Amino acid sequence: MMTLPMERALGTAGGEPQRSARGARLKLLLIVLLSLSPVLGSCLAYYLLPPTGGKSYGQLLPVHPLPAARQSGWPKGKWVLLTAGEGTCSAACEQRRFVLRQVHVAQGEAAGRLVRIELQPAGASPLPADLHRQLLDPADGLRRDGYYLIDPLGNQVMFYPDRAEPVRVIRELTRLLKTNNGLG
Repeated sequence: MMTLPMERALGTAGGEPQRSARGARLKLLLIVLLSLSPVLGSCLAYYLLPPTGGKSYGQLLPVHPLPAARQSGWPKGKWVLLTAGEGTCSAACEQRRFVLRQVHVAQGEAAGRLVRIELQPAGASPLPADLHRQLLDPADGLRRDGYYLIDPLGNQVMFYPDRAEPVRVIRELTRLLKTNNGLG
């Protein structure tokens, strides 16, 4: 049987319409799969290979209010570098105070947004003039082998041990103060 040119152009002769429809459906399915592949791939990667923690150098703490932040004289609306003292200052304590001072000074313009506080028991030895003092409540359960970062709302955020590299702490605090410009 001979097909007319018009039938061939319209694809109405024999099995051609079914083959072309099947090919069109296959092409459409491939286009849809290619379009959905980034979304499906990211979902699979997220659930099968969950992301690990952030890039924080210090130890992230569960965010809850620090009891010492409710004391009178606590700087409201400022970031705080907090250390807990024992009354007398040992060599480790002196080194920690030095590091805190260097971290504070290294913040440049943002140093005004940051305050250094040492919690001490009543009757402790006097502090340097640029270090603020608050009374230490032994029930607070604060570690004495490093220092804390407290946000302007009085919540504990991070803990840095004494062995922490000051340069990395400075970089992290600079980045934190820059990105949280509206807070404190």
